[in-house]
Amino acid sequence: MKALKELGQNFLTSVSIADEIASLGDLQDGDRVWEIGAGKGILTDSILRYPVHLRSFELDRRLFSSLSNKYGENVDFEFIDVLKADWEELFTEDGDKIKLIANIPYQITTPLLALLEKYQEHFSIVVLMIQKEVAERLSAKAGTKSYAPLSIRLRLSYDIHIAIQVGREWFDPSPNVDSAVIVMKPRFNRPVINNPQLFHRLLNASFAHRRKTLGNNLAALLGKDKTMLLQERSCIDFKRRGESLDEAEFIYLSDVLATLRLVTNSSESGTGLLPLFQR
Repeated sequence: MKALKELGQNFLTSVSIADEIASLGDLQDGDRVWEIGAGKGILTDSILRYPVHLRSFELDRRLFSSLSNKYGENVDFEFIDVLKADWEELFTEDGDKIKLIANIPYQITTPLLALLEKYQEHFSIVVLMIQKEVAERLSAKAGTKSYAPLSIRLRLSYDIHIAIQVGREWFDPSPNVDSAVIVMKPRFNRPVINNPQLFHRLLNASFAHRRKTLGNNLAALLGKDKTMLLQERSCIDFKRRGESLDEAEFIYLSDVLATLRLVTNSSESGTGLLPLFQR
């Protein structure tokens, strides 16, 4: 069967890599597992080596007959777009300790991560094959080239690390990028963010132009005078670039900004809000 470019299909060809991905889920008897993008079933087979309850999402209706005939009642197939599925209803059936293991179409990475952030309390572990560049961004530390708002946003909810790197030669058809498998586990020492909307606006503004200093980027949001006042009160050097600040510094900066009441009600309404996962 020919892969469909519009669905972002690149079928994994290595059984050993599929087995390694499944093993990262620490699968136990009776676990509820979600898979996204069953494809030809190579990862499905690896997951089913364990005695789990598997729900698999597949958008390509051409695979309906072959997958249904092969797996029968061993897999609960959802032949729908996982991004449009009723996750709330599915959680009532599958509970709050779901393990997500998937080799996803890379074009759905950003919206899927947004859903995983929103519903993080329902997942006990997430194992995803994604584009290597995105994996590096998710696991990046402050001061590195890959560090971005996406790094900070997801790590407020999850501890994330790269477990496997997978070359493009292990897919059919071969994609134009290399891949990596990340493991996301719920973070138990989550920081308190007193002003979430303000925090996220400040975070995005700080990375709006990576070559500019923190002061120049924030001036576009707050104005020059208010930015200078914020620097004075926070004691943070605004000649630094946004990528040099760690999570705690951004949280602290948003707390200071809130106490100064520098953002008007109109700006707090969300007007001009940058995209959720802007790099």
